Amino acid sequence: MADANSDDTRAQDRTQRSASRDGLLATLGDVFESRGYDGATLSLLSAATGLGKASLYHHFPGGKADMAAALLRDRVALLERLAFSRLQGSQPPAVRLAEFIDGFREYVQDGQQNCLLLIFREGTAGARHGENIAKQYADWQSRLAATFAESGLKPKRAERAAAELLSSLYGALVTARLTCNPDTFKRQAKRLRKTLPA
Repeated sequence: MADANSDDTRAQDRTQRSASRDGLLATLGDVFESRGYDGATLSLLSAATGLGKASLYHHFPGGKADMAAALLRDRVALLERLAFSRLQGSQPPAVRLAEFIDGFREYVQDGQQNCLLLIFREGTAGARHGENIAKQYADWQSRLAATFAESGLKPKRAERAAAELLSSLYGALVTARLTCNPDTFKRQAKRLRKTLPA
């Protein structure tokens, strides 16, 4: 009987969490991160949220494609808030770049959390969302390049520095996820901080 009560409590918790838009997106994101886009079936998404398939379609009439689009908007906004917004301001460029790295670390929880942009860039989701993800990434790289240029680097060198920084962060994240060792990401993020222009 205790197990039945426990199952009921978990189901109620999922339903309450899914009652808010943020909670619903967080739950959907968990499923997509653990199963990938193609592996996140409507049955799994329904079970995780505690909502029936009809209710999911009420929130997302286009099904998984709409869910992915909403999650991408949500995660882009989060990464903007935590990391890229720190490139603005009056502090020296090196300080802003270091704060950007700290914000990226927070976004991926020091290598323990995957980035949905990576997941949605592959497979079926990539065919639908890949172009928008690539454009967003290019915009972020341009903003980083502008900050590197403010530090005194020439435009081409600033572009290379921005590309290398993003590649290093995402590469370290992929390695951390592949090896189940977040320390890989943490070490790389700290090393990158030390190599920023003065």
